[in-house]
Amino acid sequence: MAIKNIHLSLSQQDKVYAMKFLNSNNLKKELKYDNELIEIEVSSNSKERINTETITEEITNLIINIMKDKLLKEYILKQYNDTYFNEKEKIYVYSLDLFKEQEPLIRDSIYNKVYNYILNNNYINIEGFVKFRMKEFMSYISNIGDIAVEEYIMKKDQDEFINVLKYFVEIQDEKIDLLRVHIMKDDSFILYDKNGKIIDNIDDEEIINMVIQENLNYEDFLISTLLTLCPGTIEILDTLNNNSSKEITETIKSIFGDRVTSIYQN
Repeated sequence: MAIKNIHLSLSQQDKVYAMKFLNSNNLKKELKYDNELIEIEVSSNSKERINTETITEEITNLIINIMKDKLLKEYILKQYNDTYFNEKEKIYVYSLDLFKEQEPLIRDSIYNKVYNYILNNNYINIEGFVKFRMKEFMSYISNIGDIAVEEYIMKKDQDEFINVLKYFVEIQDEKIDLLRVHIMKDDSFILYDKNGKIIDNIDDEEIINMVIQENLNYEDFLISTLLTLCPGTIEILDTLNNNSSKEITETIKSIFGDRVTSIYQN
């Protein structure tokens, strides 16, 4: 389907997005300024009319850029400026990863809204379109921003805790030369010494008390056991080989560093 020329307008503060839009694709675009708005006229380079899908895709890209580079950042800076003043930029960067995960769904929805709109209109004010015809997307922005804050703080706390454990490992004497960890397909684990003998008599009072008090799961128990045994070398055989087992392996590596080697096996 083809349409006549399309006219867009953006606020002066969105000039950077207007310039990106002007430099995209092969459609002919003419830039005009007035006192308050940036006006862009889009036409085809040929005698044929503009392809609706092509211009819709370009306008969708424009709106996506405004949402993640401007609106998302504005929300985080405004909402969390007082609470996380020194970390708000880091939180914004973190939120971009979350936005990227949701972008395909957001993009499809924006595309449909823009496509249906320009079928009956040859003028679109981008700021007004986003504000009044995409109200639900502002809730997406706030949700992404809020989740980013929660996950960023959790990751920060986790990293700080890992650093404490790394220091603990560094100052401890090695209690065993080599420890082999076999992560089983049922998400449990078996420990072997360097001679291949199963270590099944882990009765350290400190570990037992920790398990009871903290209600530890398999992963937590494994980490606690490794910290107590403090091996010089750790070999991990992962036959579970899923996201959960890979995550625990990466955690062990982050604590014990180059002491750890791993093999993934189906």
